[in-house]
Amino acid sequence: MPSFRRSRAIVRAVLPTVVVTVALLVGAASPVAGASKPKAGFATFSLASTPPAPAGTVCPGGNGCSNGAAEPAIRAARDGAFYGSSENGLGAGTVAWKSTDGGRHFSSLLSPNNLSATQDTGFAPGGGDTDLAVAPIRNASGQYNVYVSSLTLADVDVSTSTDGGATWALNPVAASVPGDDREWIAADDASKVCVSYHDLAFNLWVNCSYDAGASFTQLADAFDAAHAWLIDSNSTGNLAIDPASHTIYQTFSGPADASGTVACGGFACLNTVYMAVSSDGGRTFTDHAVYVNPDQNVAYGHQFTNVSVDAAGTVYAVFSDDHNLYYAWSTNRGTT
Repeated sequence: MPSFRRSRAIVRAVLPTVVVTVALLVGAASPVAGASKPKAGFATFSLASTPPAPAGTVCPGGNGCSNGAAEPAIRAARDGAFYGSSENGLGAGTVAWKSTDGGRHFSSLLSPNNLSATQDTGFAPGGGDTDLAVAPIRNASGQYNVYVSSLTLADVDVSTSTDGGATWALNPVAASVPGDDREWIAADDASKVCVSYHDLAFNLWVNCSYDAGASFTQLADAFDAAHAWLIDSNSTGNLAIDPASHTIYQTFSGPADASGTVACGGFACLNTVYMAVSSDGGRTFTDHAVYVNPDQNVAYGHQFTNVSVDAAGTVYAVFSDDHNLYYAWSTNRGTT
């Protein structure tokens, strides 16, 4: 039985994934009396990669509006700016962009973790599985900290900008547990940032920093003692923090019980969507089932489960079984 309220959206067509382009809604101004009403629509364009394009290259309209990046992330700051990041692949670093006009144009930023400014395939730490977060509160300089995480396999890179993306500081050892995969990042307050990641044993860790990513001193297991059997039997989703209550949410999928760890052809079943919830700032987590499908052969781990929180504190979970999209919501901080 579902513990969150659940709804279903049937996918009737397979849409291509936007990898190296950005789609944005173009809002229309109020029409003049008597004039035909303009139509809103979407504009799709490629973004510049820095390097090789110089930082500040604006797209659309500039030269060099192309890139070879993949798996992008995008977030909005409370001042209305949009920040995006993407990966060039392991060892090739990340790229980043910023928009200050509602997404109509994006300027390329200095690479958050590139050590070679000569080409976009030059050596750089990180470059795998990028994610991005923006602080909900301004720092001492009046800016919102921007964080870009990426993967090296040996560890997790976290790059921090305290000046709106103009410059970056890199922490190449953000994970307290080495040997990592599929990291996620979320921000809270002016300078708190947390990352989650799998280790080699497929445990799911949440690491938090209280100094804007310079050091990650707080470590917690997303699996509580009652769900320790989920280690090596799970597929991760993203990390989110409610800036009002400071509750931390980590979503993932796995089997409904310990017997499900080998019940699907000798492998773990992924027929249950979970929400790990921390009400003490990420020091401890309690795992709640969002939805348990009675059919063990249905899997929710092929696409990442996703969690988000609205301004009222309502928690939303979105997940897919490769045929339908589902969402569930909770109004009591993920308990039910």
